[in-house]
Amino acid sequence: MSLEQIFFLSQSVAAIGVMASLVFVGFEIRNNARAVRSATAQSVHENYATWYLELADNAAARAASVKGFADLGSLTADEKTQFVCTYMAFLSHSQNAFHQWREGHLASGLWACWEALMMNLVNTPGGAAFWAERSYVFDEAFRDEVTVIMKREPNPVARALGVVPVRHRTSTGPAAGAG
Repeated sequence: MSLEQIFFLSQSVAAIGVMASLVFVGFEIRNNARAVRSATAQSVHENYATWYLELADNAAARAASVKGFADLGSLTADEKTQFVCTYMAFLSHSQNAFHQWREGHLASGLWACWEALMMNLVNTPGGAAFWAERSYVFDEAFRDEVTVIMKREPNPVARALGVVPVRHRTSTGPAAGAG
């Protein structure tokens, strides 16, 4: 075997090694992307689960939430403070989930579930009033998404926190069918 043949053989082996390395790196990147999506989904679910469990364990927050979603104006100053703290936490989790979904870190099906729950809250009289008061603190893209969500027809059996009826809201007026 000549030196030239040995050179070409060594170059061929090196090229095969580089290709194998690239295939390995591709698999690792794919696995890492799956792990990131899985961790993101877990984190988003834990945020919401913690929020719901803390609400379940706090009678004052539950009462203020139910009363506030029905009629934000009926809350006392203490109840409104409780409602603002509770609902801002939920919407902050929702904004995070929205951005994770837009970045491709949260599956569309998972975002759709949390989006439906958010719809249940923003389409109550008090939820819509709260959003009108406080939406300015959220990112513009999330505000636009919530605006779109508020225009959709909610599920006819939807109830905020399981008790407050959800109504379709028009972009300019009160809840449809409210009275």
